[in-house]
Amino acid sequence: MLGLTRLNYESLILQKLFYESSLVSRTLIRRITMRLSDYGISSARGFLPNEDPLDVLPREFSFLDEFGRNLPELIAQDRVNQEASNLPIPDFYSIIGLDGPQLRLAHLRYDFIQSACVHTQKEKPQIICRNIAKPVWLISKILFKPPILSYDSYTLNNWKRKDKDGPIKVDNLELIQTFIEDSDQSWFILIHVDIEAEAALAIRSLREAVLAVERDDTISLGHALLNIDRSLDNIVTTMRRMPEGTSPETYYRIRPWIMSFDDVIYEGVDEFSDKPQSLRGQTGAQSSIFQAIEAGLQTPSLEDNHLSRHLKDMRNYMLAGHRRFILDLEETSGVRDHIVSTESSLDELYDSNMYKILLFLAIHLGYAFFYIHKKTSNPKGTGGTPDFMDYLEGRIKERWVKAFIKPRSEDDFKSFMIKARKIVKELVAG
Repeated sequence: MLGLTRLNYESLILQKLFYESSLVSRTLIRRITMRLSDYGISSARGFLPNEDPLDVLPREFSFLDEFGRNLPELIAQDRVNQEASNLPIPDFYSIIGLDGPQLRLAHLRYDFIQSACVHTQKEKPQIICRNIAKPVWLISKILFKPPILSYDSYTLNNWKRKDKDGPIKVDNLELIQTFIEDSDQSWFILIHVDIEAEAALAIRSLREAVLAVERDDTISLGHALLNIDRSLDNIVTTMRRMPEGTSPETYYRIRPWIMSFDDVIYEGVDEFSDKPQSLRGQTGAQSSIFQAIEAGLQTPSLEDNHLSRHLKDMRNYMLAGHRRFILDLEETSGVRDHIVSTESSLDELYDSNMYKILLFLAIHLGYAFFYIHKKTSNPKGTGGTPDFMDYLEGRIKERWVKAFIKPRSEDDFKSFMIKARKIVKELVAG
């Protein structure tokens, strides 16, 4: 059973302390070299895993694979909680003995199951049975993340290629784990996998941009900014494909499964002492792409308000190496300062990067309007924002004011938003 002895618990804490101290000791080296592998980032795939995710666990965890595969049927029959309470609880050493890909798959399976357990319970308080809560808690401790389904399980590690030699593109992908058998749900998640793959060029170019500034190498900086621009073009193009496979008429079936946990009890987890826990749900804001690009391009900080605090909190739900990468970029990048101070004629290319980030966010806002705002009276975002439309629009408007080196006017902003709404309306109309 998973019950931790004092020795086991201290072992886990020592592991955590060793990990954190190694991060500190390697900080200077990272900032000089910024090797992507030090952050668990793939040069070829960005924030996606360097190797395709596993879809089968070791034999002793076969019960978990089987439960995951049966999850849509169990949800349909309203038997998730009943069957979850009969699952074995793996012992401490079985879990910590899993290698990285195996741990990520176990994390994925348990995260989907616990969300299904919570969101199929009609009465408060909602309780995650100890058979799920205890392994979920331990895995979250090992990964230094809150114990809830987040973007890394929902998207980054939740795909496999139909043609193993084919590209990581939405048309060649299928899900490992799902809540319901629904092609719209699959397309929605897999579009984001495709976006992550397209972002790889931008992520590795951020490193090149930061190092180019340190060398006072304006030519290499321009090359890096051009590659970021190309990557952002591809990201926007992929985002525009969302309505091809996910309809505003069906998205409402997907969204409830990824909502926040409000006062949920993790049964048998001593650290929580049966006290209800509230955690943010899965949201695209937990993707590291745009926070990394903004940090690497030295985009001016947002005002200290609920928007900026929400975005910062989203980092706690990212994989540890990814959030460390963002922080290191924030602390080391001099890209914007270099362009402004040297008058290097790169300001237009820099502003093109900013524009395309804002265009992506504006298209996302448009989807939120058609897919969610028009279909539900609940203004709460899956990540816990009290009004997701205000949050998303505020994020765009504040960046419009601050992001560009050559300022854009209020009239420019209005024209931009009209253009973005027209794009989305045409995309949704087909």
